[in-house]
Amino acid sequence: MAGSRIVRSLPFQIPDDVRLYEIKTSRGVYTRPRKDVQMPLAYAWKRRVHAATRVRYPLLRDDWSPDAPHPATRGRSGYSRISWDRALDIVVGQLDRVRATYGSMEPVLVQADGHGQSGYLQSLHFWGHYLFDMGRERRGWGWWTQQLRNPDSWEGYYWGAKHVWGFDDTLGEPPQDAVWDDVLEHAEMVIFSGNDPEATGLGMSGSTALVMPTWLKKAGIKIVAISPDLNYAAAVHADTWIPLRPNTDSALYLALAHTWIAEGLYDKDYIRTHTTGFEEFRHHVLGEDDGVAKTPAWAEPITGVPSRTIRALAREWAARKTSLSVYFGGPKIRGTRSHLVGRLEAYVLAMQGIGRPGRQFLRTGAPSFYKRALAQVPRYPAVDKHGLAMNPMIEYAIGKGPTSPVFVPRTLAADAILHPPIAWRGSSAALAKTEDQFTRYRFPPRDGHPGIRVVWNENGSQAGSWGHGWKWLEALRSPTIDFVVGIHPWLENDIPFSDLILPAQTHFEHADLITVQRTDLPAMFYQEQAIEPVGESKSDFEIHRMIGERFGLDAAFPPADHWLRAAYEGTLAATTLGITWEEFKKRQVVVYDCPTWDEWVQIKQEHGFGPHEGGLHWFWSGGGTLETPSGKIEFVSSRIAALDPANAERPPLAKWTPHAELQGSPRSHAYPLSVVSNHPRFRFHVQGDDVDWIREIGKVRGPDGYLYEPCWIHPRDAGPRGIANGDVVMVHNERGAVLVGAVVTERIVPGALGIEHGARIDPAMLRGQRVDRGGSINLIAPSPREKYAIGAEITIPEMSVSGFLAQAERIDVADIVATPDQG
Repeated sequence: MAGSRIVRSLPFQIPDDVRLYEIKTSRGVYTRPRKDVQMPLAYAWKRRVHAATRVRYPLLRDDWSPDAPHPATRGRSGYSRISWDRALDIVVGQLDRVRATYGSMEPVLVQADGHGQSGYLQSLHFWGHYLFDMGRERRGWGWWTQQLRNPDSWEGYYWGAKHVWGFDDTLGEPPQDAVWDDVLEHAEMVIFSGNDPEATGLGMSGSTALVMPTWLKKAGIKIVAISPDLNYAAAVHADTWIPLRPNTDSALYLALAHTWIAEGLYDKDYIRTHTTGFEEFRHHVLGEDDGVAKTPAWAEPITGVPSRTIRALAREWAARKTSLSVYFGGPKIRGTRSHLVGRLEAYVLAMQGIGRPGRQFLRTGAPSFYKRALAQVPRYPAVDKHGLAMNPMIEYAIGKGPTSPVFVPRTLAADAILHPPIAWRGSSAALAKTEDQFTRYRFPPRDGHPGIRVVWNENGSQAGSWGHGWKWLEALRSPTIDFVVGIHPWLENDIPFSDLILPAQTHFEHADLITVQRTDLPAMFYQEQAIEPVGESKSDFEIHRMIGERFGLDAAFPPADHWLRAAYEGTLAATTLGITWEEFKKRQVVVYDCPTWDEWVQIKQEHGFGPHEGGLHWFWSGGGTLETPSGKIEFVSSRIAALDPANAERPPLAKWTPHAELQGSPRSHAYPLSVVSNHPRFRFHVQGDDVDWIREIGKVRGPDGYLYEPCWIHPRDAGPRGIANGDVVMVHNERGAVLVGAVVTERIVPGALGIEHGARIDPAMLRGQRVDRGGSINLIAPSPREKYAIGAEITIPEMSVSGFLAQAERIDVADIVATPDQG
């Protein structure tokens, strides 16, 4: 520290007196280093604290007033600094007006489900829901419209694979109990299915995501990467890369299944005892139902993978003990109709006896979650259950259903404003039961409802992280929206479309409790305030507390230290280790010991596992049943067959179904390239693209000196378009256009463009057309509504932000005209 500036950020060194875990196998012993390396953004975050985009004071849009909101100029108008007192007066006045006019807070759409930063209390992004919930409970406000977060990183597993094998509590992915013990002892090959722990994992789990692939190499396990791009993990760790076109994994899986069926290379006993409906799947694969056999030769023109490669992969997969690995699911699981690939992936894993030794579903990272009882790596179950202070308010975003009966999924928020009424199936709540996907919902919830009149934006990321971002910006300009309040530290993404902006703090500007939960070692930190607040910024908690006080909700917002103390005192650090709150504040860190290997073996035995058993061994060995109606893996979903049998998009048996975003579709004549969009390597979703260091190492400097978002393009696609390395390229479709910097490389499959999501939105004009100079690719991604006619029920409100069609053309930077218009 130097005054109010952060000079240096350092990696955390795990104390020597903390016992690390060891995984002992016949192939060696595996653990993790004590030095915890963080992603580049963590070290560069100090630059973001004082970024030029920082909101330092309450800001009021110059041409907004309660009686004349001028919605059409949102994103164009200037702002003026106002006092906190006036800002709070405006908020109170607008909420009082809503309640007086409409009788409840239902016309207020509360967006408070984002990632936040890292605090337990102060920088949490769920306070908007809590405020309105407390107003309902204690002041008779009635319900509010809750924006419900969809399962954004698990879409295909959630909407698809759950119908094959269940796993509601892990969003459709198999639980990971002690899975590394099994894989490192038994596996001979691991498929990286779009998996990139060097990018996604580093941002979510820290250095453990970098270490885990090295365990596979040390164990002598072959890694085969299957993805449209030679991503960073594949480039470092994979023995083989099989490039395939985006959004065609389903065709690949069908061709693998055809080879196994034709050559008898699948586990027939497992299929007979652990699954149902296989015969119908076999008929489809062999073409007995539609006349089209799903052979490798059939899949080759769809996937771009040579038929000989598909057959070789199928044979090696069957011959070796093979596991399939993801981080969250990869870009294949966030594309149009990703529920199809989620189901077919479950099918092929079943054909090879998932749960048998060495044949598992493996996550390389985030080992704290996605379990039945035990973590991925040796940990005490008591620590997993009671070691950390977990804020219950996360259930507003990741729960079993909406808190408010008046809600819209995040994927449909723009349509709820622009095209009401809307009807859909499935709440999209992350932990909802599979049956919920057949429940019908609508917004507005009844005829005569006023719809959405106020937007409470505590996220600041909708346009850059979800599909068809331009559509969301259009919705914020709707004449039906009287007031938009944005609560955020930075003037970015959709925050410049607010009427009132309240300046939130970064986590350096207040004290808070930090819980480390997504990595392999559970830990808690007491984070002292590092610097004075920038300008007049306040924490998210404090902002909502001040608003709550204006409405007499003081008791719902006790002092922060009281709240933190109560949370801490419920953890094992206090109840078992005997570390008082005051002692913890002095120590500042608690990292829990891991069990010894012998202890871990005993713990596993108590949960029905042998020393090198894990993952779905319990299911393979007959130790339990699944959450499906049959208790088995279902090739033909009995739920879909009973509740939605005529749905051509998601029929009872997953089948190959062409759609509008596939190459070869009518749309592909105008938009022949398929965009694959991964989690960014240097950013964390939309966070960090305003940091100069991050931009300098991760961007392409154009001829005009501007730093453009990189776009990987294959030489076969670049050449005919006259595109060379470093050229500025417009990527566009009927939804809009973004500008990117060309990286001509064979690390992307021909016919595809590789553009990471989350770039900073920076609108400009190009030959009279609105474009985004920042390269925020989500602006032109599909919305779920596009699959259906206006007014039709949306049966699967999935998020689709990868594997969609676009065109690319080289542009002259002299034609770019900067504009103050944000949209």
